[in-house]
Amino acid sequence: MAPRASKKTRPAAPRRRVRAAGPGRTARRPPARKRRPRAEQPLGAGVADAFAVKRLQMPPHLTRARPDVGVREVSWTEFGELARVLAGRISEEFGPEVIVGVANGGVFLGGALAVPLHAEFHAVHVDRKSKMASELGDLRGKRVLAVDDVTVSGRALAAVRAAAKRAGAREVRTAALVMRPDGSRPDFHAIETSDVVVFGWDYQLTGGGPAGPGDPGELGV
Repeated sequence: MAPRASKKTRPAAPRRRVRAAGPGRTARRPPARKRRPRAEQPLGAGVADAFAVKRLQMPPHLTRARPDVGVREVSWTEFGELARVLAGRISEEFGPEVIVGVANGGVFLGGALAVPLHAEFHAVHVDRKSKMASELGDLRGKRVLAVDDVTVSGRALAAVRAAAKRAGAREVRTAALVMRPDGSRPDFHAIETSDVVVFGWDYQLTGGGPAGPGDPGELGV
């Protein structure tokens, strides 16, 4: 029987020769690949209208802006005036000793109201999923005002009210800069509109990237 022919083997690829480090030399390594920085996302991406999103150069898939809904942009100057008017309305009926602002938007409003109302100010975080507010300090016997920039369903303000009651508050009322005609009605408000309202702090940038914190006003659901 004739001997079986052996299969041809593919020649092995030549090994790359690494130059050994000699005296005074260091071994060369391939340059590391540079990572692209993550895109920054404006906090107001969740509330801005189509024009504002375009101006902010936001990718369409990162926003729920609706071009059929009106928009009202509130400048810092107008915000100060609205806060002054709201403080006047509150002082006619209620004298809070402590103001608790929902982070993030409610912090700006709470800070602006605390001075004319001569009240202490505290910030509180409300969890997006559970809608539970973080625990507050001792508020026994205090009159408390819970504030947010925008309220829709009122669940964020309700969470702060509950937290204040747990902390011993004697009386708790609520206030929002903006409320919806068909939404929850806080005890005090400055604007009642169905328009999308964009505040000055909504245009601040954060390094959160596409999975960043989102819009502060969305917390006021």
